Amino acid sequence: MTAITRHFIDINGRQVHYRRAGQGPALLLIHQSPQNSRMWADMMARYAPHFTVIAPDTPGFGYSDPLPADGPRDMAAFGHATWELVQALGLERVAVFGMHTGGLVATWLAWAHPQTVSALVVDGYAAFTPEESALYGAAYLPPFVPQWDGSHLRWLWCRIREQKYFFPWYDGRAEAAMAIPPASVQATHDAVMDVLDVGDHYRTGYAAAFAHNDHHWVRELRMPSLIVYRHGDPLLAHMPRLVDLPANVSVVEEPGSIPAMLERLDAWLPATLAAEPVAPPVPSVTPAAHWQRVLVASPAGDVAGWWRRGAGPVAVWLHAPGSAPFVPGDVSVDGAVLLVDLPGHGASCETNATLDVATMVAGIGALIDACVPQAGLQLRLHGAAAAYLPGLAARYGARLAHAHLDTPWLLTADEQACLLAGLPVTTIDRAGGHLGDAWHWERERHLIWPWMTPSAAARRLVDAPDPARVHANTVELVRLGTRLAPLLAAATPPDLSDQLRQLGTPLSVSAEPANDFQGRAAALLS
Repeated sequence: MTAITRHFIDINGRQVHYRRAGQGPALLLIHQSPQNSRMWADMMARYAPHFTVIAPDTPGFGYSDPLPADGPRDMAAFGHATWELVQALGLERVAVFGMHTGGLVATWLAWAHPQTVSALVVDGYAAFTPEESALYGAAYLPPFVPQWDGSHLRWLWCRIREQKYFFPWYDGRAEAAMAIPPASVQATHDAVMDVLDVGDHYRTGYAAAFAHNDHHWVRELRMPSLIVYRHGDPLLAHMPRLVDLPANVSVVEEPGSIPAMLERLDAWLPATLAAEPVAPPVPSVTPAAHWQRVLVASPAGDVAGWWRRGAGPVAVWLHAPGSAPFVPGDVSVDGAVLLVDLPGHGASCETNATLDVATMVAGIGALIDACVPQAGLQLRLHGAAAAYLPGLAARYGARLAHAHLDTPWLLTADEQACLLAGLPVTTIDRAGGHLGDAWHWERERHLIWPWMTPSAAARRLVDAPDPARVHANTVELVRLGTRLAPLLAAATPPDLSDQLRQLGTPLSVSAEPANDFQGRAAALLS
């Protein structure tokens, strides 16, 4: 099985995530919008025996930071950001493959830096006209804003399904119908998750592609270039628009699907790149004073976090399991801080490990050990993350100077059973019903204690939760899927209060009275 490793690299303060596999000449894969580098897993495995295959998340997609808000966000800006990555990785020569939006990024890179790009392949070059740019822009890309009732999730599911029936997706006329297989339920779910990962930013990459209608880059390419139009791809209609191209640019129509295109590349790529140099190794991470993304291997899979260096003890923040990870904007304290994406969450989600307490502690510990090998630790654990404190206290002993519990979940056996029985449905539904179920469970747990049978006594007399907060947590619930129940079962042991009282670690607890169920958090210190 091909090993695909994941990495973050700091480029002028912008954090860029990429995947890497294999050894040999460099082959850069650039994904379409609104997907990310996950889409290339099969292709990376196919070409890793021959090439060093590198697949970045383009700005604002996957786990990569977006382009600066005060700068341009057109295709040239996406291309320049990719060029900065090529430089940061030390790639003196690289072949580039791009699909749809990624094909435009790849074409700019090849046009702007012919001395570096050894070859170019585009799967579906989007040769939009000015009229199409004006037509598709706003209609294709409505804002994606969380609604209090979760209706935005149902819209998203339907929107993703519809794009397999019509192009553009909102045009239900027979003239816009596509004779291609509809997406499977799993494929629809995966595409929905790609959008949920980036939220309203999904529009940025699309908008840049739709607005791009000056195609002189293609006519000025200097390296061997192959532009493929597959049957079933709505961009096949753009093929006749590419005219007056130089001899080094071949435009081919592929009657088959993606496997047929790859069979064509199996011969073309090795022959074209035969004399190219081997790519350099993964560059080392350069420490900086600002926030940086970190990623380390652990028994729980890759574990990610945000790390800000500083003097003195390091504050380690653990978000609640089943909720969204913390980001730098959540932190107002000075000094060294490590924000952990718990295994199974955020950028640490790509794991098949069982998310029991021992595995979670091992994953958290691996990230701490990589970032903070010696300094003292101050832990801040939110919600049910309190269950990980005993294991972390045993692991770090005297290095753990203090632990703070923010609104810990402290349940009886009956309450734990009620919580687990009422969790949202995790089976993927063909109509997207699982998204709505997760949304309503997440919203209602702020209004009714989720470990009590719904009743007047279980009602919490608090403000309705912010839809943006509910949305961020719902994304994690849907991401966890069937792992949610065992995760929360492990994190809510009925004897947790006794475990915490027996710790020798200096402990503090905070919980607003409205959020402290039966005053149990405050009672920990009595």
